[in-house]
Amino acid sequence: MGYADVRERDVLAAIERCNELGQQKLLDHYGFHQAQRYVLVHDGQQYDSKAIIGVAHEFRAGRALQPHEFSGGRATVQRHLTNLAFVVHERTTAPQLLLQPRGGRKDNGQKNFQRTVLDGITLEEHREPLGTDLAALEDLFPSGVAKVWGNTEPATQNPKAKALAQRRVGDRVFFYADRHFFAEAVILHLFRNAAAARSFWPPNGEGKAFEHIMALGDVRLLEPPLPAEPIVRAVSQRSTLRNLTLVATDQLTAISDLLPGTTATREATPTGMTANDLQHAVLALRPYQHPVEKWYSLHQPLTLLWAIGRLAAGRPRLCSWEEFEREVTPLLSDFSNGAPTPHYPFWHLSNTPLWDVTGITPRSGFNPTSHSLAAARAQAGLTECTYDLLKNSALRTKVVNLLRARYLSTLGDHSALLERVGLDGHATASGTDASHAARGPAQRRTRTVSQPDRDAKIAEAVKSLHDNRCQFCGTRLALAASFYSEAAHIRGLGSPHYGPDECSNVLCLCPNCHHRFDGFGIYIDDHDVIRQVADGLQIGLLRRNPNHALDDTHIRYHRNSCPIMHDTVAP
Repeated sequence: MGYADVRERDVLAAIERCNELGQQKLLDHYGFHQAQRYVLVHDGQQYDSKAIIGVAHEFRAGRALQPHEFSGGRATVQRHLTNLAFVVHERTTAPQLLLQPRGGRKDNGQKNFQRTVLDGITLEEHREPLGTDLAALEDLFPSGVAKVWGNTEPATQNPKAKALAQRRVGDRVFFYADRHFFAEAVILHLFRNAAAARSFWPPNGEGKAFEHIMALGDVRLLEPPLPAEPIVRAVSQRSTLRNLTLVATDQLTAISDLLPGTTATREATPTGMTANDLQHAVLALRPYQHPVEKWYSLHQPLTLLWAIGRLAAGRPRLCSWEEFEREVTPLLSDFSNGAPTPHYPFWHLSNTPLWDVTGITPRSGFNPTSHSLAAARAQAGLTECTYDLLKNSALRTKVVNLLRARYLSTLGDHSALLERVGLDGHATASGTDASHAARGPAQRRTRTVSQPDRDAKIAEAVKSLHDNRCQFCGTRLALAASFYSEAAHIRGLGSPHYGPDECSNVLCLCPNCHHRFDGFGIYIDDHDVIRQVADGLQIGLLRRNPNHALDDTHIRYHRNSCPIMHDTVAP
């Protein structure tokens, strides 16, 4: 077998592996170098095309291809990925830099940025105004959620007009507000569509539509924000950025020392943490234990859940002590034992590889009081590596459930807690449909809430193929005049999983196995063995039907979401 035998599902599995490890760790592990010319673009992120094909071969044939075994050029990797309906971009020129003002209150700048760049727009909701531009966006964002930004038509031939005319796919974009660059992205696609712009955003203060639109990938908040004046002054001799400005490639040398590294450069910086390291760190927490009553404080695990909820909501990684105290104190008061002392987890979590505190240099005898943290203008949050790793929804779900199982079992029902921190969809494999962010491959009907449109015919077809017999335990529940079984989605349709409503993502299960599988109590291992999450005990074998092809990528996603402690911590 060679690269041409790799299937779509293998490529998707390799992309998921890359998301778990991080791009540079994937390249190092498999012996590939960063792509110089061809990049695979999938759901708004860029990947090294040759490395992805090489790793995808491992999912197809059990062995990854070595770099010397195949070419990554136009006639090989690019053609094969394109034939599989993936998008491949060719880097024909060095990227330029686009300095993009976000706009103020008059133009709804902050709200627009949150809604269409951080959250993204659901393509299905704008199908008609997008018209012929829809297809390109669907290719770039197969989840159905695209990140876009727009500009109005310039009135004169000014720097903005030049920037709009000369910007290119692959250029970096720095977003500007309040004298700082606060976010960056990469241009994946450019198009002009006034109807779509009016559908995405309200007109600006002059009634103009933001019709010059760019689709964005690799969106990243800059933390801390980058002071803009040195860069702006170097390219425009002004102290503030007044208009969209393009910095050509040959001009970048003059300001290179002022710019943060590219996404690839940052990923190449050794972080010392993998997904498995992160899980070990979570399970190695040492919460405070009361010296007399012997109960453990829940402050640290509750704080980590709160921080993960911030990530899931697209909020910044770090927050000030004042914001932390305001949000975490009532959480600790309602769900923890003992008096709420938020300054302790704010400071002492920095003793773990999961947590950063800035503004204070550790010193002997430092006492983390509310006053001392406020005086130091301290900020805290997940480390950059932890934050990046937990962007992967399967790993995030697993870590949430590891925290619940390891430290929070005394709380009983966790539904109120998870809803409080914005992680309610992570408790089950089906996710939640009521979230305002519920979106993904499954089509939606417009109702009072957004919910996946489950096709009843798919469920009935799967149950019919298995004659209503559970694929896990073999149970066939007899009713008065029929039999009963349930169709269980492997990768749930709801947030944060966003799985597809397809036969390849559906199992026929009895109610008992369905409930345990949905609650991450059991999983399917690499050999189709059904195991208990808590202890790895084998309880059955997956029964397959040759007429019902299951997508192993979804099975792997569910397994990677389970809080499997017996695999991540040595006895």
